[in-house]
Amino acid sequence: ATGGDGADIPVVTTSGQYKYIGQLEVTFDAMGNVTAFGGAPVRVADENQADGVMADAAAQAQVIVPIENYIADLANTVIAQSEVDLDGVRSHVRTMETNQGNLNADALLWQARQLAAEYDVPMADVAIQNGGGIRNDSEIPAGPITLLDTYDMLPFGNFLTVFENIERDNLKEILENCVSAVEWVSGRFGQVAGMRFMYDPTGVAQVIDEDGNIVVEGTRVREIVLMDDPQTVICADGAVIPGEGVTLAIVDFLARGGDQYPFHNAPFVIMGVSYQQCLANYIIDGLGGVITAEM
Repeated sequence: ATGGDGADIPVVTTSGQYKYIGQLEVTFDAMGNVTAFGGAPVRVADENQADGVMADAAAQAQVIVPIENYIADLANTVIAQSEVDLDGVRSHVRTMETNQGNLNADALLWQARQLAAEYDVPMADVAIQNGGGIRNDSEIPAGPITLLDTYDMLPFGNFLTVFENIERDNLKEILENCVSAVEWVSGRFGQVAGMRFMYDPTGVAQVIDEDGNIVVEGTRVREIVLMDDPQTVICADGAVIPGEGVTLAIVDFLARGGDQYPFHNAPFVIMGVSYQQCLANYIIDGLGGVITAEM
């Protein structure tokens, strides 16, 4: 990255899913400049492995066992029966519509509508759940759905958020961002509720700079239609149709600019419920504990 003084700043990151502990070694000169770096993943294994180590008894008793017991309780708490397999595979939820993606987005829309009066906001018209926020990377088989499944699907501390009166041009910009890096399996891809949209992956990809400015207008999104009123066409043949804006339900990570969602500093309202809680509430109360193929 580049600092305010124009100097290069090294950035360190790693892959997800907590597979290894990372070891980073950095050498600095007297001025604080990085002169060398290295490191590698560190294997962690228990005493059952040849290179393993004995568990710390205090940590095992005070940390590991309580967490294992809590997770076991979640795994034993069945909240629904699903009539279909739920597709949350990473490469799918980040590139195309899936039924689990629909379920997750539907949960945001339902919960936002349930809480609209309490937070003095309009009823949400549409919702977007970014594929990067869906983390189970698996197909959950038809059958019992547990409370642990909802945490596996949506594990982050993301909170339900509502934008009032998103202009139609801005909604198209947001959806252009959703599909701007679909060929790279980007987490910005949007699973949607309350609307359907079509896009052409061969169209021009939207480009947003580091300051959040759209420097290349995207041309991939071809159609946007509201599901509650199919006569309400927001975009046709790539052109936005003039009309009223929409109220959008989303998570605060995206509302704050995560995944470069272009809200142009529009005000938003954060509701006091996480996206995992939205999903659990929707499954239990909204769907009555039954996930059907038609939902």
